[in-house]
Amino acid sequence: MGQWRSSGWVWTLVIAASVGMIAGCGGHKPPGASVLPARIILNPSTSTSLEVGSVLTFVASAQNAANGNLNPAFTFQSSNTDILNLAANGVACAGHWDAAFTTCTPGASGIVQVTASALGTTSAPTLVFVHPPIDNIQISVVPPVNAPPPACPGQQNIPAACVQPFTPTTSSCLSQNQTITLQAVAYSRGNDITGVVGPFTWSESSPSVAKVTPITTSTSNVPTNQATVTPDAPGFTPVFATASGVSSQPYYAETCPVQCIAIELGPVGPVNSNQTSFSTNKGTGQTVSATAVDIQGCVVPKAPLTWSSSQPASVVAGSAAAGCAPGSTCSIATPSAGAGSVTASCTPPTCNIGYPQDVTILPQALVRPLPVYPVTPITGLVSGAVTTTSVLATSLDCAANVDCGVSLYNVSTSTNLAGNAVAIPNAPNSILFDAAGDRAYIGSQFGALSITPGNLGGSSSAFNSLGSVTGKVLAVSGSGNLAIFSDTSHTPNQVYFVSANGASSGSAALTISGAVAAGFSPDGLKSYILADNGNTLYVYSLLQYLVKISLSAPANAVAFSSNGAFAFVSEGGSAPAVNAYAVCDNSSATTIPLTGASGAPIFFKALPDANHLIALDSTGFDYITTSVTAVPFPALCPQTITGTSQYINLQQGPFNPIAFFLSPDGTQIYVVASDRSIILVYNFNTGSVSGIPLAGNTTPVSADMTVDGTSIYVAASDGTLHVLSTLLATDMQQISFPPTSTSTNGFCASGGSTVACKLNLVAVKP
Repeated sequence: MGQWRSSGWVWTLVIAASVGMIAGCGGHKPPGASVLPARIILNPSTSTSLEVGSVLTFVASAQNAANGNLNPAFTFQSSNTDILNLAANGVACAGHWDAAFTTCTPGASGIVQVTASALGTTSAPTLVFVHPPIDNIQISVVPPVNAPPPACPGQQNIPAACVQPFTPTTSSCLSQNQTITLQAVAYSRGNDITGVVGPFTWSESSPSVAKVTPITTSTSNVPTNQATVTPDAPGFTPVFATASGVSSQPYYAETCPVQCIAIELGPVGPVNSNQTSFSTNKGTGQTVSATAVDIQGCVVPKAPLTWSSSQPASVVAGSAAAGCAPGSTCSIATPSAGAGSVTASCTPPTCNIGYPQDVTILPQALVRPLPVYPVTPITGLVSGAVTTTSVLATSLDCAANVDCGVSLYNVSTSTNLAGNAVAIPNAPNSILFDAAGDRAYIGSQFGALSITPGNLGGSSSAFNSLGSVTGKVLAVSGSGNLAIFSDTSHTPNQVYFVSANGASSGSAALTISGAVAAGFSPDGLKSYILADNGNTLYVYSLLQYLVKISLSAPANAVAFSSNGAFAFVSEGGSAPAVNAYAVCDNSSATTIPLTGASGAPIFFKALPDANHLIALDSTGFDYITTSVTAVPFPALCPQTITGTSQYINLQQGPFNPIAFFLSPDGTQIYVVASDRSIILVYNFNTGSVSGIPLAGNTTPVSADMTVDGTSIYVAASDGTLHVLSTLLATDMQQISFPPTSTSTNGFCASGGSTVACKLNLVAVKP
């Protein structure tokens, strides 16, 4: 047994020796990863701030040369233990620890360095600012404050419309070539302790207005108590400085607001065209430039302007991709024959941003404008071949019948055939297209709808429910994304603002009684609503409070100037007139008496030429001419307006107008009256009245005109849709609507019993 044990021991030695010999013959053991740190990282790094008596935990981490993480024992050190003490685990006391490292007693104020070390390697130091409690922080401008620059950017290219005597101001607003430096001062019991507070955090409420950049030390890259303010979009924003959880009172930084906008044909350049109108063939694009000038007389490069079109089916400002991104040049497309105007405005929330309604908040003595509009828009007349569109035809005869099913026809103007009936989910009481023709809105007592015309007759539903919204559609925004509905059937009456897809964004329900008419400003900023049966004007905006204006006489129509600066309201009473309101502040701008009207106009339109309006009554119309003048700063609103009216009697005796239209070139007016079997045509060039007779001696019930002005579609008393050519002055065709499979007529049915419905609502897609 003992001999065997000795043999086993010997074999163990032999095996071990053999292994050693093999290892020594051409092989070696590879080195392992280094356990020594190449770098130590301390957090918080660079700098931090502590109030006396407070504690802060420092955390260290280590990596070797191969960026591998290590976990050595760290030693934390303070450069001045009279100010800052550290426990072995890295918890710092702004003062003195007790023996158990549980209680921190406040000590002196000052600046210390903290480092962490391990195995011969030390971290970069962190500066720790230990300070007394901060009572308040105040922001001021570091002198010298920038004065208006001797040569503003682009000043040599300012169009004549914006060359104004700009009054010097005491405002500290910044033009695009200016900056200011702010400094924050921290106080404790009235003493300035800024030097021991350490880095301040700067913030601005609207970074798009002004960018605040902290100034750092060149040696340690630690933020100081100063920051640079660089202007961007015109507007107004609070700026704050924060340290140790205490924020300053706001300093109000201001990028000088836009005071004037001039738009003209052609690109921006040293030579101004001063042209604001064009005539071209469809498909021929135009370039238009806008020059925005701030209150110091400086051009605002790349001003974030809002572009809008009065008739985008014919004259439309391009998309952002087509050159209408924030900047000064825009492309105008001309997709169809017709006429329209284009304007550019400085409109919140993208331009002249952030001005509070409460003017006492402003530290400046002057009140700034909100939206700003050009004096003159760009107007265009587009000629060319007729563009195919479609006509929606339906009936209002079921508007009050919840059990009634109603059909809609989408008639193509290329074929003028009725096509197939499409069932409408809810019986309509009104239909209104947006200006571009991308969608239409259906008012209903049983649930409003939006329509995507391109889906009519297709596999996808063309109708979208607008939720609980009910009532008649009064207006659609220029973008087509919002519509206004008035519900006067339910108690209390409501006015609804609703998006096309029924989403909550931008939607609102206002308790407003008896709303009869409404309109959106071209830039979409505001909507004007005539309510209380026309006796009250309400102004609504998502950016402002609801404004209520009592009118001296009942009004029944709202229209906007094509430059966007004014809202016109037609009033009746003993002295019929058109009142103009400045969109920028809702103030009354002027009153234009209607010389021949016996009451409120029945129809009222602003023409795209920017200077004229037409107010139609039962014997003729007032032709209103306006003149707009820019007002130099510091006026609150940038324009004034005057106007005169000339009454033109059509010499046809009293008639009952249900619609009127204007030819694209502005030379002819077409009046559709329910008691005449002829469309009255007034020619401005000759001063004469002619007509387009309806076939079969029928009378109109509803009518609409194509944007190119070549055709008028009339729903007539004979139940057919008449196609009238304005070029030939002839009733070219009558479109009939045969009974459907569930009805004895082409429009309405209620279960198994029919409802007698006729064609009485027509809307032409722009």
